[in-house]
Amino acid sequence: MREKVKINKSIVKGLLLYGGLIWFVLIIAIIPHFGGMMALHDPGDFGISKYTIADTLYFAWRFPLTYLVVSLIHTKWSVAFPVGWYYSMFAISMLQVVVDLMRGDFFVAWVILIDSLAFGAAIYFFSLVTLRIIHNNMFIKSDNYFVRWFGALKMSLGEYLQWLLGTYVLYLVVNLFVD
Repeated sequence: MREKVKINKSIVKGLLLYGGLIWFVLIIAIIPHFGGMMALHDPGDFGISKYTIADTLYFAWRFPLTYLVVSLIHTKWSVAFPVGWYYSMFAISMLQVVVDLMRGDFFVAWVILIDSLAFGAAIYFFSLVTLRIIHNNMFIKSDNYFVRWFGALKMSLGEYLQWLLGTYVLYLVVNLFVD
């Protein structure tokens, strides 16, 4: 029989190092697809247009739906995929802030920074609610998985609904002007 692996500091450091290395390789693979990020912003680009409305509405339902689908999977590790994906988008957005600051576009950098921080907060609260749904699913008494999941969803949303809606609505409103 195999002996159980004891988790100590060196194993955790190794896992974090390998995880960071994988994340770094994925970021390096993703960055070339964002070549338009280095283009100069035209001050006339800020404002609401039919494209920013369409983009924001598309993201408005896709983002929460991703986390709801992931919360159906009964393991906490499933949250790592959307968190990694969306935090990569957050990191690229923060990189855009740095590029705008280096170019001297302080107003553009400020608006994109607000947008990025609201997006990061939305990622955090959606991930937190998803983890709470998965955790609370164990404590609902029912034989039907979807009944347990829905009960866990109601319980988890009750805990963080104000913060979740506040950060997400702030992100969507600011995103209308940024894209």
